[in-house]
Amino acid sequence: MRVVITGSTGLVGSALVRSLLADGHQVVRLVRASSAHAPHDGSESARWDPVGGEV
Repeated sequence: MRVVITGSTGLVGSALVRSLLADGHQVVRLVRASSAHAPHDGSESARWDPVGGEV
């Protein structure tokens, strides 16, 4: 399954990402920072603007 998640750097979100990846799922982290680096854990990242409503 491909899962898109916000809040992936917080306590619950980071544990959820690890668990999903360990179970073989694809994870896309939605990040707000324009300078966000690609994660090194096998997940992907995508920029989003919650105020502007854009992904």
